[in-house]
Amino acid sequence: MTSPDDEFSAILSGERAPPSLWRRLPPSGRLFVRFWGGVGVLLLIAAAALRFMPASYLPEETKPRKHVEQATSSSPHATGAAQTAGVRPITEPIPALLAPMAGDPDHHLPQRGPNGETPREAYAAALPMVPQGNVRVALLLSGFGMSQDMSETALDDLPSGVSFAVPASAAAAPALLDESRKTGHELFLALPMEPAAAPLDDEGPHSLGYDHTVQADQNDLNWSLSRFDGYVGVTNAFSGQDGGAYAQSPDFRMVAKQLDERGLLYFNATPGAPRYGPVIGGDASFTFDTAADADGVDSQLAWLLQIAKAKGEATGVAGPIRPVLVQRIAAWAKGLAAKGVTLVPVSSLSDKPASAASSPANRSDASTDPSLASPPAPTVAVSPTVNASPLPPASTQSVPVSPSVSATPLSSPAADGLATPAKPPQPAANAPSTTTSGF
Repeated sequence: MTSPDDEFSAILSGERAPPSLWRRLPPSGRLFVRFWGGVGVLLLIAAAALRFMPASYLPEETKPRKHVEQATSSSPHATGAAQTAGVRPITEPIPALLAPMAGDPDHHLPQRGPNGETPREAYAAALPMVPQGNVRVALLLSGFGMSQDMSETALDDLPSGVSFAVPASAAAAPALLDESRKTGHELFLALPMEPAAAPLDDEGPHSLGYDHTVQADQNDLNWSLSRFDGYVGVTNAFSGQDGGAYAQSPDFRMVAKQLDERGLLYFNATPGAPRYGPVIGGDASFTFDTAADADGVDSQLAWLLQIAKAKGEATGVAGPIRPVLVQRIAAWAKGLAAKGVTLVPVSSLSDKPASAASSPANRSDASTDPSLASPPAPTVAVSPTVNASPLPPASTQSVPVSPSVSATPLSSPAADGLATPAKPPQPAANAPSTTTSGF
């Protein structure tokens, strides 16, 4: 047996090679290397398996969100950010279409651009190709941003043709607004308006109201318009209501004039009610009772299609966002093409001026500004299922105003001389009547 000194001498003389690093490790060191080396190999194998596993086999929390998948886009407004495949994103807020908000440097007001550009054109969702003979249907979902989880679900599950209304008093988080644009969902600002029952039913400190001065309403309007940027227009679909009769009252004339001057759309979410003022916009054909269960929502979606086929187009308003509502709209939208129906953004059906009867040229008023002339009081039948409340005494109004407008929209096709669908939708037995105006 050779001694360590003999082995060392042999190594120095070149008669024997030095032992390897592995042989020089103590037994405990070799065991440590074997154990963690095996763990590392197993982890590499597992990572490779997950990398090539189809997404359908992944746990739900590891699946990529649909609205952040990378895709190409043919839109001139593409920002290079992650987009949903096949969707044309909406442009981000354009500095030339933003005016500084007096006394509030963190917010802006929408305005027309130096070359006539308007927000209603810049931020409108792309119109999809409509096959010959197809009818058009649009859907405005109100309350976007009030619930982070439900808003993300709507972004994930609903097609880009669905437009969103964002309450001014509860503006969505900037990340939600950005994702909405990237996924092609156009945005409307929901204006808070005091209903006829105010102050018993209050929409907040900045809501437009009957008993306010013109300056107070102007200040509240500016506050609402400045809550976020990049919306195509405004609507009276707010917090499951339609603004009472304020949007059909003489007080609204100032709002309509301001919206037109800023190049915005106005979408009237009260079916059957007139839309006053110079602003370009559109009108709801049907408002959903979204307290209904799945069968009730399905019936109302079917009824909206019947209106569209009778008139060639129709726009529905639903909200606030609920799981069953999103689920049934998503399923309904998948079957539209087979029925000869194309889902289009709300803005594409909101390119109409106010009715001739309410235009400034057909009104007489002592005001020096013809565009602020008082419209005649609207005369719209109130649904017997709605508990409409009278407006404040006439002494607080410049002209008489009708009660809160909640008329059933089902008379719209007949009013245009078109065939009315045979029967309205029948909600589930435990669902409220669909003739109500709640969203």
